[in-house]
Amino acid sequence: MPQATQLGRYQLLDRIAFGGMAEIYRAKTFDSEGRVRMVAVKRVLQHLTTDEDFLRMLVDEAKLTAILDHPAIARVYEFSQAGDEYFIAMEFVDGRDVRAVLEKHRQAKTHIPPEHVAWIIAHVADGLHAAHIQQDADGRALQIVHRDVSPSNILCSYQGDPKLCDFGIAKATMSRVQTRTGVIKGKVKYMSPEQAMGRKLDGRSDLFSLGSVMYELLTLEPPFIAQTEVELIFAVRDAKKRSASELRPDLPQPLVDIVDRVMQRQRTDRFQTGRELSRELHGYLERNHPAYKRATLGRYLRTLFKEEIERDLRQLESWVIETSDASRVGVNLIADALPDDAVWKTFSPASVSVDLSQADLEPQKTSIYSREQYGDLHAQATCIGPQPGRPRTRAELHTAATMMLEGSAADALHAQLREAGLHEQATRLLENPALRPAPAPQRSESPSSLPEQPTRLAKEPSRKKIIAPTRPPHDTAPDSAPVRFDECSNERTVPRKRRSAELDAPKVITEFSSEDSQSNVTNPLADLDLEEL
Repeated sequence: MPQATQLGRYQLLDRIAFGGMAEIYRAKTFDSEGRVRMVAVKRVLQHLTTDEDFLRMLVDEAKLTAILDHPAIARVYEFSQAGDEYFIAMEFVDGRDVRAVLEKHRQAKTHIPPEHVAWIIAHVADGLHAAHIQQDADGRALQIVHRDVSPSNILCSYQGDPKLCDFGIAKATMSRVQTRTGVIKGKVKYMSPEQAMGRKLDGRSDLFSLGSVMYELLTLEPPFIAQTEVELIFAVRDAKKRSASELRPDLPQPLVDIVDRVMQRQRTDRFQTGRELSRELHGYLERNHPAYKRATLGRYLRTLFKEEIERDLRQLESWVIETSDASRVGVNLIADALPDDAVWKTFSPASVSVDLSQADLEPQKTSIYSREQYGDLHAQATCIGPQPGRPRTRAELHTAATMMLEGSAADALHAQLREAGLHEQATRLLENPALRPAPAPQRSESPSSLPEQPTRLAKEPSRKKIIAPTRPPHDTAPDSAPVRFDECSNERTVPRKRRSAELDAPKVITEFSSEDSQSNVTNPLADLDLEEL
């Protein structure tokens, strides 16, 4: 089974990305309560650790991202040095980047639904707007420009949260590494015209780059294509591209208009802020896909990468953490830019079990008694024991814990309860007046004054159904006798014709009805009025 490698506070698992400056690992750490936290660790390649300018650039990136607090920007926890290793620990986004989404659809030769594109770009635009207006502690604008907005730097979680990451070449007023005029940094294919010409940049340059990503998501083709990088730079400078509707005629016209506007060559013709772009895209979703929400993108991604998710889960279960050294956590080089309660301070390379101090526990002793000493414990009554030195009050009896006492203590408690007279009191419902039973109706006579006569129910479930008392004429033929259905057998029956002797000599039977029982009146009924019970 593969073993994790410790780097600072983190246990490195599998490598998930590799570039010319660093390699990114999925890593595991533990918080102060021993819970697992997944993080992404960007490990600087060894041959670059001697380049002081490059290291300062990474420190600036980490400080920039550390002060940015927005749901659409991946958080940075620390930039540390452990031995001769330099690394950045950042939020791990459980999902895939936009580049992987593009490759998946290119292989399947299917287009990405436009509503997903609108949702992703809208949230990234919100994140860019937060970075563009960020201020320092004194309220001064930092004028942050990402300068590398591209599909590989936009992550989409399986829960439906797009996040912008990798401010590695971001430019800000606080940056100590200044770019010389005419020096180009970033991926040429997604640059803005002013960036390709080496001019001074602002937030509108990032919006142009985001428009290039949106164009590619809608058409599966980059907006600018050339044989060589020099030709590509000139194509970007001219900002000449084919209309997205030519590559994909079924695109909604509002999205085509948004792409065309955000990718205008002149900065003044574009959207001026990320918030403005985000509002246009959210407006499109509200008008055309009102039921779209975060979970919609999440379901789409989980379906698209179903096999990759299962493979990643199997890999995570196979990793083993055998050793860890808490003394090799390294030094955080951006600690001064982070708050005092920063989350990285709680991270540990090993799970820490909770140690309960003995001083916090009352001295207690657990004893096991035999049945011969105290008889059958399960047959004894459960009692509430008084505290030593004073008896329980009546209010405390309802809040005290239930415990099992020894024989002598139980006898003493029983005596105390007898003195208080608790067992002689009637049980009452006091919590909820609505639950109290209604008082019984008052009778004019006591039950003992009723005549002592046998009482019978007029109807029982197991007996035959009673027919309303009627006296059929003597000369009525059997065919005209009332017909009834037996309650148990559901068969039609005809009562037999009574003899005149039976009709003339009734027997008295005492019968209580619901109304009679309230008035204390006893009604005699004849056999003629009741069927045989």
